Amino acid sequence: MKYIGKYGEYRVLACLLEQDVEVYQAIKTNQADYDLTVVLSPSKVVRIQVKSTELNNKSTNNPIDVDKEFDFLVVVILDENGSTKFYVMSKNEAVEAKGTSKKLGTTKMKDGKYYVKNEIASHENQWEKIKSA
Repeated sequence: MKYIGKYGEYRVLACLLEQDVEVYQAIKTNQADYDLTVVLSPSKVVRIQVKSTELNNKSTNNPIDVDKEFDFLVVVILDENGSTKFYVMSKNEAVEAKGTSKKLGTTKMKDGKYYVKNEIASHENQWEKIKSA
């Protein structure tokens, strides 16, 4: 998919709006480390970094830089059937999942088949983390 990054951002934005969460696109000129801004209350705003990839893209790691300024990471992965999955992690969870690696790996290949890494898979559809931040 040519515009997979924008696709992922808009899908996450739509998912949050469907759950009655007030969310906006970040202003890229001064908010470069994150893609979406969520307003939880008049005094509580959270920043979301969205990273998107295709599961079967021949890259067996699809690494993500988590050393940026954001509160939540949403990894969007399109599988070979065209379905989209969302993995929601707090910044701390993303850093912990990264471990000692330079970047957070998201996918792997085993026996010729692509998989989402366990460190990421356990966070599927955990939107409540954002809503209750």
